[in-house]
Amino acid sequence: TTLARSEALSQGIKSETGGLSGPLLRARSSDLIGKFYTHLKGKIIIIGCGGIDDADSAYEKIKAGAHLVQLYTGLVYKGPALIRKINEGLDGLCQKDGFENISDAVGSAHS
Repeated sequence: TTLARSEALSQGIKSETGGLSGPLLRARSSDLIGKFYTHLKGKIIIIGCGGIDDADSAYEKIKAGAHLVQLYTGLVYKGPALIRKINEGLDGLCQKDGFENISDAVGSAHS
């Protein structure tokens, strides 16, 4: 979660206290994953989290540099079937981008 409040948030959410999770921190999380991946040059396994609720959001984290992804809010709202949907979607996204397997996509946004 994050305590940061973006200007893009509605006034009601901006004024609430506590951590934000889910889609509200997707872009920020992906940006940080990319910075860590670039700085660490792939030497440490990164677990991507933050706003993952479909194959596209999981793939965004992987391409940013995540080796694994963690589901939380998306799993709560979409249920366990989300895991199968993400796996199937990732397969199609990898094929579309010409990757033989998901490992080849890790950090590809930076190459």
